[in-house]
Amino acid sequence: MRIRHEHVFAATTADVSTMLADPEFNLLRGGTSGARSAEVQVEGTVDEGFAVAIRQRVPTSSIPAEFRSFVGSELTVRYTEVWEAASGPERHATFAVEIVGAPGHAAGNLRLEPHDDGALFSAEGDVTVRVPLVGPMIEKAVGEAVLTGLRSELEVADAWLARDR
Repeated sequence: MRIRHEHVFAATTADVSTMLADPEFNLLRGGTSGARSAEVQVEGTVDEGFAVAIRQRVPTSSIPAEFRSFVGSELTVRYTEVWEAASGPERHATFAVEIVGAPGHAAGNLRLEPHDDGALFSAEGDVTVRVPLVGPMIEKAVGEAVLTGLRSELEVADAWLARDR
């Protein structure tokens, strides 16, 4: 299943990049899904490129009840994104979401570019679940959960950026 989302920040691409590389922001971001615990690791620099890894335990209440029996009461989710070195005001990254112990994942590309007085953030990728018969239904549920989580993270990001204004 293909997923896409766009968001406009009221901040420059440089400010958004700095936020995305901040370990404190990533801890906050990791807690948006109701995570019981989140571990964050950030390596690299904004200018040279950086990688973010977030590992969290989240309740399964974010997925449809009919699929909860496959995974139990909580999930361990590993999220990574790798941002390339700065090359002008545009930034590019890859992302991956893995649900530990489940037969599915999401992966794709992120883009950050100037837009009017702010920055346009774009996410595009694919959700893949390799389960006979019910795979497409689970893909849809996982895709919706990924987009819901992304929207929550972007709300937190907007608030983070607004605090400095």
